[in-house]
Amino acid sequence: MEIGLIYSSKDPQQLAARDFIKKFVEEHGVLAHIVESEEEVVSPRITINGCDLLGGTGQKPVRNKRPIQIPSFDEIGNALERTIWSL
Repeated sequence: MEIGLIYSSKDPQQLAARDFIKKFVEEHGVLAHIVESEEEVVSPRITINGCDLLGGTGQKPVRNKRPIQIPSFDEIGNALERTIWSL
């Protein structure tokens, strides 16, 4: 399985989400290759085998727009679990 992750290294919440995904994969014994890309995005984008898992759009910040909510660790974990079980 390939997990893609686009995140902003300037945002501590997005870094924490990246760390959570790595820890989740390790703790659950998931055989996955994590492909990371650091960009200035408003919310991390998480994909599994090229399909969007959940979360942001990986879009660049846009002025005068409401910020996109970063998914919680529970939401990320639940989405990863659902996807793992469906493979």
